[in-house]
Amino acid sequence: MIVITTPLGAIGLLALVHLGMLFANFSRRLGSVTKMARRYVWFVWANYLIALAAVSQIIRGIAALAPEKAWPILLAPWFPLVTFHIPLAIGITLDLWMVWYYWGWIWREKVA
Repeated sequence: MIVITTPLGAIGLLALVHLGMLFANFSRRLGSVTKMARRYVWFVWANYLIALAAVSQIIRGIAALAPEKAWPILLAPWFPLVTFHIPLAIGITLDLWMVWYYWGWIWREKVA
């Protein structure tokens, strides 16, 4: 079952990268209309970090399927922490922070 579901994790992360690119484009347009500071560039950095996590997921999945042919560094316990968990956590946090910065006015808007 691991062979079938191994690529699905990376597909989900790449969907998050696509969503981040959409938010970056919409926030750039909103910021240019409302004269906000150009902080949408942080979306790009967040997307790079999430893409790094996706590549790490693919590489670690391949190494897990063929451990006898994989480099030993790919199977080290610290490798997923450095290349997957930390970049993913920072990237998602940056994305959430920037979405809140640009689109938080929707929650504060009072409906009459």
